Amino acid sequence: GAIAQLALDDGIAARIRFDGDVPPPRDRLYFRGPVLSNFDGREWTAPPPWERGFLPANLRVRGEPVRYAVTMEPSNRPWLLTLDAVRDAPEVTGLRVSQTPDLQWFTNRPVGDLLRYRVESYLDFDSGPTRRLPGLQVYTALPPGSNPRTAELAGQMAAEARVAAAGTDFVPLLVRAAQQRLRTGGYSYTLDPGVYGDQTADEFWFDRKAGFCEHIASGFVVLMRAAGVPARIVTGFQGGELNGVDGYWTVRNSDAHAWAEVWQEGRGWVRVDPTASISPDRIGQFRRLAPAPGFLAGAVGAMSPTLVQNLRAAWEAVNNGWNQWVLNYTQSRQLDLLKNLGFDSPSLADLAYVLLLLLVAASLGGAAWTLWERGRVDPWLRLLAEARKRLARAGIAVPPNAAPRHMAEQLAVRFGAEASAAPREWLLRLEAQRYARQPEAGLPALRAELRRLRWPAASPAASVASSTA
Repeated sequence: GAIAQLALDDGIAARIRFDGDVPPPRDRLYFRGPVLSNFDGREWTAPPPWERGFLPANLRVRGEPVRYAVTMEPSNRPWLLTLDAVRDAPEVTGLRVSQTPDLQWFTNRPVGDLLRYRVESYLDFDSGPTRRLPGLQVYTALPPGSNPRTAELAGQMAAEARVAAAGTDFVPLLVRAAQQRLRTGGYSYTLDPGVYGDQTADEFWFDRKAGFCEHIASGFVVLMRAAGVPARIVTGFQGGELNGVDGYWTVRNSDAHAWAEVWQEGRGWVRVDPTASISPDRIGQFRRLAPAPGFLAGAVGAMSPTLVQNLRAAWEAVNNGWNQWVLNYTQSRQLDLLKNLGFDSPSLADLAYVLLLLLVAASLGGAAWTLWERGRVDPWLRLLAEARKRLARAGIAVPPNAAPRHMAEQLAVRFGAEASAAPREWLLRLEAQRYARQPEAGLPALRAELRRLRWPAASPAASVASSTA
């Protein structure tokens, strides 16, 4: 759902400057975000604050820390992007930061502007209790009757692991058995796994055998919990790439990832990335998406991939240089820059002229880049976004990651099956166009039909409620 949509977005989430000449290996770069441990049988959510306090973080680190500075893009979320795991609070000017027991760092308000902060992370660490405590029980919870085939499989695998463990902790053997099944059982990694039903883990392990990292992590954690092993999902970013122009490490939205943490006796929470068992290439270097058909796509596609990558790196380095300059803003430093450019006695007027020229150059470059980026946006997602706008005008608010089928269901609930028949049928055809093996309708036909389609209008009461919400 949400992570799969982020994977289609090559926008920048953060830029990182590591201290020293050599950054850590790419496959060890896990940037921690929300930790999901509540499962209703279909969706995972983060626990409320009063549940997180039952077990302390108990972070135990080894070795020397990795030191770095993060320049994070606005996210409108109160989250800090940090490399696993951070012991001491990041240095953030103007914000208060705090850490949850599951090791995620929060700010006291959403990050609405470019934010720079310094962090120390320990790549070798353990966390959580080292012996079984009652508070771990929440991490084994599953809805009654949920995913029965996965539960049966978990029982068989756990029994075999216990026999092989011969009285020692069976969890490492169970984890390895699950990873082996993922490697050899015909499972595949895909951005378009189709629409999963209510028994998501059963569908993944036995029917579809295909999914994105969130499906793989979810199926793995359900399997662990069904075997009585505490487990949870961690979301965030994995990997990134070095910008060879300015030396910054770039983390993109398309690096969004989900992995698992499994509790082991004597160690606590241990990271397990089940996606690596299916698609090792995903860990450390995400498959960068090719430009979708559209304006300038043909010209860009004909260019050397290396040339395109170098042009993008140069443009992003210019943007980053400007951002860093703004964050380091002082008048004296700007006048010093003018002296380096050849101005003998620079004044504020000279500074204004230079800034104007830079602004014009940045605008022209940004416009050209925007035209290229526009052609790379998935046309199916553009149609879905337009449908979401139509629903909003009809008084129905749906989350950004809502599937077309969910939108159709909301239309039927609000306006009735008969009154909403035409737009509901269109939404179902849109979903089929994405996921069906032989879709009946193409995107151009769906786009043309959307222009002609009449959507139900919001009632006055709904409009008032929407405007006052």
